[in-house]
Amino acid sequence: MTEEMRKTTYSYFLLRFVSSFGTFFISAVYVTFLMSKGLNLFEVNVVNFFFFATLFACEIPTGAFADVFGRKLSFVIACFLMSLGMFVYGLSTTFWFFVLAEVIAAAGSTFASGAFQAWVVDRLRLQGYEGPVNHIFAKEQQVKNAAAIIATILGAFLADRNIALPWFVGGVVMCVAGISAWILMHEDGYVHKRVTLYEGIMRMKGVVCDGIRYSKDSDVVRFILLLGVVQFFAVQAPNMQWQPFFGQFLHNKTSFGFIFACIAIATMAGSAYAPMFLRAVKEEKIALCIAQGLVGIGLCATVLFHVFVPAISFFLIHEIARGLFIPLKDAYLNDNIPSEQRATLLSFGSVSHHIGGMIGLLVSGAIAQWYSIPTAWTISGLVLVCSAFLLFIKTRR
Repeated sequence: MTEEMRKTTYSYFLLRFVSSFGTFFISAVYVTFLMSKGLNLFEVNVVNFFFFATLFACEIPTGAFADVFGRKLSFVIACFLMSLGMFVYGLSTTFWFFVLAEVIAAAGSTFASGAFQAWVVDRLRLQGYEGPVNHIFAKEQQVKNAAAIIATILGAFLADRNIALPWFVGGVVMCVAGISAWILMHEDGYVHKRVTLYEGIMRMKGVVCDGIRYSKDSDVVRFILLLGVVQFFAVQAPNMQWQPFFGQFLHNKTSFGFIFACIAIATMAGSAYAPMFLRAVKEEKIALCIAQGLVGIGLCATVLFHVFVPAISFFLIHEIARGLFIPLKDAYLNDNIPSEQRATLLSFGSVSHHIGGMIGLLVSGAIAQWYSIPTAWTISGLVLVCSAFLLFIKTRR
């Protein structure tokens, strides 16, 4: 890489660190915070359902916004909206105010989901980089998880003093991320055209239609969309229920921070191993199927134990597999889509996550509330294992 390319990747990693630091501040106490306000497991999932519903509604339009008006502007808007959502969350005490905060934060998230990765890939291509991007996304996951380790421990520590504090600190950090993005992200090679609001909307519509046509014709995009639906359906159970599940073994909120730090380290280890794993397996689709299956096996094994050490051990194995999956998926998709529609097509991939997530939240929340958390996790794990096996067989054929 040239010095200019290294500067681009360093800026990308720094912005990823700061923005992740802000969002992860609340991760170790998110469910605990909502339950402390009187919500049950199903209601907590319903609140998060509105987050995914907003993601679903806004993902493709905001991806097209980034392709038309620029990835920098899109990411800056994302940071400030997520900051506002965190402040509203910290001040809220009722179900519908939590929903409002989720909607604001989700709208912000969609402005970033396709735009940020599209910015770094296109920026590097413009600077003459022609190599694979899988190692960049693997490094990104390590940076993200390093931020998560620090932020979640600090957030959980603050929550033991005042459970709303992590939301306010996270909101401040996201403001810093937005200002930093405005300074560090450059788009001097990006062609901006002066357009009216109507012309901009029409261009966004055209980009979306082109993206839909490309998705229908692309085996790569269809494969990623299917994987996304299944995985995000299944992982909502552990995402939303790990705090009450492991809370039976713990005595304070700070402990949740250390557990989440271990989760982040496990995910980081999986991400770091992704390039080596891909070289060993050789075929990207097969590697993704194996990673998906390992996520399910680890999840099923976790709930077989009623002792903390073996339970957390298998849970961390499931997190390693999830860390392995992310850079494999990001690299496979980015290496096989056109630049002019990159943000929109990345948003299509995110939409598949939101569809699976919405369904998964309602199903897993209902199962956990009216049956048990282990039942919800077992069903989710079996869905992952079976889907991975079926896709593996189809890919081999």
